[in-house]
Amino acid sequence: MKIKYLIVMFMTLCLVLAGCSNGNSERKNDSNSEKNDKKQELHISAAASLTDTTKELKRAFEANHKDANVTFNYGGSGSLRQQIEKGAPVDVFMSANKKDVDALQDKAQNTYEYAKNKLVLIGAKDSNYKSVETLQEGDKLAIGEVNSVPAGKYAQQYLKDNNLYEQVKPNLVFAKDVRQVLNYVEKGNAQLGYVYKTDLYQSQQNGESHVKEINTVDLKQPIVYKAATTSDKQLAKAWIDFLKTDEAKEILEKYQFEA
Repeated sequence: MKIKYLIVMFMTLCLVLAGCSNGNSERKNDSNSEKNDKKQELHISAAASLTDTTKELKRAFEANHKDANVTFNYGGSGSLRQQIEKGAPVDVFMSANKKDVDALQDKAQNTYEYAKNKLVLIGAKDSNYKSVETLQEGDKLAIGEVNSVPAGKYAQQYLKDNNLYEQVKPNLVFAKDVRQVLNYVEKGNAQLGYVYKTDLYQSQQNGESHVKEINTVDLKQPIVYKAATTSDKQLAKAWIDFLKTDEAKEILEKYQFEA
């Protein structure tokens, strides 16, 4: 009888301990859930040319804002601006130009010109092209869509200013953003293309690149990147303030932007 009693007591004690363990586990899970729920979401729409740079900016920002969870949506600045105009839930807009931020008018607050870039003509590493004037019939010149990609608009304006647009018009192929232009030339689907200097640099840094710079484009106006808050979130304003810091500027310069 005594043995049976001890067995019953032992089993009861095990059940009690298991219950306590489950309770602690549930409380721990609840605590983790509450911790995640406390994260503040910051949604940023950024020009495709910022893809690599913003990943490092995100890490630096979140290191100083433990409650922040930053996510990005990349694309051509014009397309991103149209999404914001249609009500997309965006807190910060980082454009590759000034025009698309200015077009938002009152929707864009706390504006800041955070970087400058350069436009370059690229070609395959083993190509002999010296300029767009050496393009042959059937060759392709890739540029961004002029209505939605600032780099495409810059390229078009340069070609027109130098009386080259009509000559190369039959050779033009249009891309959704500068990264696609780079891809066209990398894959041999276009002989030449206009991209930002920063995109070419990142391509070369990421590994074996099959493209090279043919020449730097001499534009009449500098390429200025502009950002703005597009929501009332305090965290959005904090991101703009962060872009003004030496830390953010060092990151931008690391990726060959002028900051």
